[in-house]
Amino acid sequence: MDNKQFISTHLAEFEARLAQLVSLKTVSGDVKQLRSGVTYLVDCFKQLLQAQVTVVKTGGAPAIVARINGTSDQTVLFYGHYDTMAPGDLAAWASEPFKMTKRDGRFYGRGIGDNKGQLMAQILGVYTYLQIHEQLPLNVIFMVEGEEEQGSVHLAATVDQLKSTLLAAVDLAVVIDGSMSQSGQHVLRLGNRGLFGFELTALTGTVDNHSGNAGNIMPNAAVFLNQLLDRLVQHGQVQLPHFYNGVPTDAEIPWDLIGALPFDASAIATQFGLATVPTKYDYYRRLMFRPTFNLNSYQAGAAESGFKTIIPHSATAKIDCRLVGQQSIPAIEADLRQALAPELASGQVQLVIRGRIPVSVTTLPVAKIQALATMIKRATGAVVIEPMMPGTVPNYVWTDILKVPVVTIPYANFDQHNHAPNENLTEVAFQTGIQVAAELVGHLQTVIGKTS
Repeated sequence: MDNKQFISTHLAEFEARLAQLVSLKTVSGDVKQLRSGVTYLVDCFKQLLQAQVTVVKTGGAPAIVARINGTSDQTVLFYGHYDTMAPGDLAAWASEPFKMTKRDGRFYGRGIGDNKGQLMAQILGVYTYLQIHEQLPLNVIFMVEGEEEQGSVHLAATVDQLKSTLLAAVDLAVVIDGSMSQSGQHVLRLGNRGLFGFELTALTGTVDNHSGNAGNIMPNAAVFLNQLLDRLVQHGQVQLPHFYNGVPTDAEIPWDLIGALPFDASAIATQFGLATVPTKYDYYRRLMFRPTFNLNSYQAGAAESGFKTIIPHSATAKIDCRLVGQQSIPAIEADLRQALAPELASGQVQLVIRGRIPVSVTTLPVAKIQALATMIKRATGAVVIEPMMPGTVPNYVWTDILKVPVVTIPYANFDQHNHAPNENLTEVAFQTGIQVAAELVGHLQTVIGKTS
């Protein structure tokens, strides 16, 4: 019996396992809720894979390290996370967020795409291989954290703590997170953009005031915050002196890889509600090799319905910067603090840093990248190689701390609606994810080795 036959035969059992995991309310930041996810996954690792499991205390939610020994000294690490975003507006869901529901070829539930379905597919892929072959040809380590949706705040310290013990002798890290190509093809990603996130709060008083009593007397915090933002960004260009240092030039962009990527301008226009879409090369250039300065939240004044004539005394903006190439987070943060130095010193502005995740790029040779792509294609029929993930995952912990190459292989469909209502995972994505996982553990030893 081959992998696909075994998966097909045991699909009902696999779906039941997924439903159990989705039913657990493991909302990120709620440590009490997260314990149920830890307990269930520890049981899965022990029962299904006969793994050696260690629950690692961190400064927040615990991490899980599960090891399954193989017949060689080669070791691959699979990373995933068990925490989820909160479900948000329940009225926007067509079914209960924490009860897996199947309809129209999709499984629905909070966290089913990000990351429970992908994590379970990886576990079941290893299980599939073991059931058919009894032993793995290499050592497998699962590193599963519970704080990814909080920015993986303790992951770096945890990996550093374990690098000479539980995570010693790893040859390759594989991140199972993100989404497949919009074309529906599976993806091998070679890097990801970094993230510098922060929030600014402007203060002009201690309480809101009636505009008829304090108009022209009390400064408006929202107007003040706008002036600060204008200082940081003008005509679409970030004004911090070192912000663009290290951004790849056009000569440094791998246009050959971009040329092989799928591109459907009509589908992109529909998805994002755009009147016009950039050309293929400009589209991927912007997504993968240009930084952003994104205002993702602005809060001030009377935001509720109706009309309220007040002068807001406080205004807050939340900003995420997606970073590329060799952009330096310390240099950008230093520039930001310098640009706002007078207001920070006076207390008129408060700055809170919400995320510092460096850019990550794999160091695998081209031949090994192609070999990995072949494995995915063999399991699914097609694969695309993306030089850079437009989003951010904490892959730097593997390259910079564990000192090993890393690639990202997502198992979730592109339209999974992660972080949004009606998050979903297609039945096909779940099945092919298991197939890819089984293929990887069966053949990775041929490409990772002990030498690069």
